[in-house]
Amino acid sequence: MSTFDIRPPGPEGEERMIGEGIHYTPLRDEVLSTLHQALITGGFAAGERIREVELAARLGVSRGTLREALRQLEQEGLVVTNPHRGTFVVNPTPEEVEDIFGLRIALEAYAAEEAARKIAPEELDALQSVLDDLAAMSGVTALAPRLELDFQFHELLCEAADNARLLHVWAELCGPLRVLLAAISKPFLDPSETCDQHQHVVDALRRRDGPAAREELTRHLEQSKERMIAVLRAKRENGLARRDRLFESRR
Repeated sequence: MSTFDIRPPGPEGEERMIGEGIHYTPLRDEVLSTLHQALITGGFAAGERIREVELAARLGVSRGTLREALRQLEQEGLVVTNPHRGTFVVNPTPEEVEDIFGLRIALEAYAAEEAARKIAPEELDALQSVLDDLAAMSGVTALAPRLELDFQFHELLCEAADNARLLHVWAELCGPLRVLLAAISKPFLDPSETCDQHQHVVDALRRRDGPAAREELTRHLEQSKERMIAVLRAKRENGLARRDRLFESRR
């Protein structure tokens, strides 16, 4: 069941003060932002059914407005719709995660080489700043804030490649991963090791060494893929074992 907090938007949308002016946010965008944040931070469980009537009431919007937001979330790969069953939070299998990571590795490896040629000094500083924040959280047990910084690092790397289509595809690939990772409470990567791997990438970018940046990033993502898939398979096996025990107890 969804657990996120909701602050219903106004009847038409929301106005925010920015500088000396007023910025108007359409209602659909407010709903979309609320749901997007909930999906990537564990407000919904992977595979959970989206109950439109209940959710629209909680948000204080019409089902039509909610469905507009859900259609956009489906395009982002965060929910899936079955015409005869409804809309569900995405729940990739370990095999699908392996496919997603394969594409992500190819994409980010290319981005790393492009970034080595194109990255600006301020973009290098931004990457290093995120990495410093990540290193400062090495003693934090909660996984969610570290994951947010990790995805921010990789997004900045893709932005440095200066390829809008690449960045769009990357975001679509990472959406389902973020939903799954939000449900994992314990780290499956060593924080110190992860920071070192990211630092090697930044160092290669500073040297304008594209092949080294590609190699370091690929090594990091391959390790992340293997460990994440191991966690997901273990969870699946534990779930099957619990189901079998329950079945046996009822015989």
